[in-house]
Amino acid sequence: MKILYLVFEALLGGHVLSASTVAREMQSRGHAVVFAGKRGRMSAAIEESMPFFDVEIPVYHGERQTYFTWRSFAVVQRLRRLLREQQVELVHAFDARSYMHAYLAALLEGIPVVCTLCGGVDPYYNLPAAAKIIVFSEEQRRRMTETWRWPPERVEGIRTRLDVKRILDPASRLPQEELRRLGIDPDRPKLFMITSFGGLKIKGIHSLLAAVDLVRERFPVQMVFIGGSEAKDNAVVLQGSALNAKYGDKTVVMVDPVPDAFRFLQHADVVLGVGRSAFEGMAYGKPTIVVGNTGFAGVVAPEDIDAIAYYNFSGRNRPDTAPAEVLASEILSLLTDEARRQTVGEFGREYVMREFDVKRGAERIETVYAELRSNRFPPAAQGISFGACFFPVMRDNVLHRPKSIVRSMINRISPPSR
Repeated sequence: MKILYLVFEALLGGHVLSASTVAREMQSRGHAVVFAGKRGRMSAAIEESMPFFDVEIPVYHGERQTYFTWRSFAVVQRLRRLLREQQVELVHAFDARSYMHAYLAALLEGIPVVCTLCGGVDPYYNLPAAAKIIVFSEEQRRRMTETWRWPPERVEGIRTRLDVKRILDPASRLPQEELRRLGIDPDRPKLFMITSFGGLKIKGIHSLLAAVDLVRERFPVQMVFIGGSEAKDNAVVLQGSALNAKYGDKTVVMVDPVPDAFRFLQHADVVLGVGRSAFEGMAYGKPTIVVGNTGFAGVVAPEDIDAIAYYNFSGRNRPDTAPAEVLASEILSLLTDEARRQTVGEFGREYVMREFDVKRGAERIETVYAELRSNRFPPAAQGISFGACFFPVMRDNVLHRPKSIVRSMINRISPPSR
């Protein structure tokens, strides 16, 4: 079977890594695969394994993020040509926005399409009906069945999206010389986090750096961030620089975004993060702490795992902001207690092998593909379903500009209180 994997942009992020990991696994199982999306940091890496086609799916209507715009119809036509030229037999979209575009193109070409919702609190609108939709977490399953009224039997929870074999391959070993070149001390206890320094993550990272300050007062730890140092004037960068000045060394190191950032985690004593970067640390048997938008959200250990996993290792299990002292205490406990560090690390490693190794879930994904091909909805029903999802999106697009103008006028007349 020939499968098109679609994302809205080949960003260096979790959902694109998940899509490309699944695509490579399906390729290894004998399927022909192609990949499409707007070119980004991951494009070249993806092209090493499979053909990549540049398809720019609209993200904004004016200043508003959206799932579909008037420009989308041209993108649908581009996708239709791609499906015909590549003789694609099934489309697998890895986000809600891509799914909306792929759904219409696939409907008009008479082929099945499936969506994987990779994380966050998506979708913000209902999605066109299909025999199956794949979700990564119970949080998303509940959203689809309770908010959007999808029948439970159509919502398939498949979390496996990590190429554990590649992560543990000796060829992925990162030499200590590379650490030294980047200012990372191989001999110091190290905390690692793969993250960006933008959006909602900022608050949690500030909390983490406050915790690092508390730990550093008692322990010669080094905090290494991978992925966020391009924003040199960012408040997080300034906070890290202040800690380096305070302690007179490289307590905080920031490394530019790189492909295969997971390789750095081999050298961690403790891994901090959310989602995929947490899984990668767990695969190496590293004790892992989930640090979400509100800061500390739990240690990946038996006592916290159910709540953490329900929310896809995002940190949303803890909506309130945890004091930096709580996170500092957990970090110190792991750094100073070797037996606990080993126990927590082994628990995480076994959990990843059981729940996230892509090879364990490949057969289930193929089963979903087979069901979509054999149990397709009538085209008329698909068209009605697409229309029912299309109109709310376009309505909100049209109303966004007038609403923005009205809000701006109100604010000028009566500025909001501070």
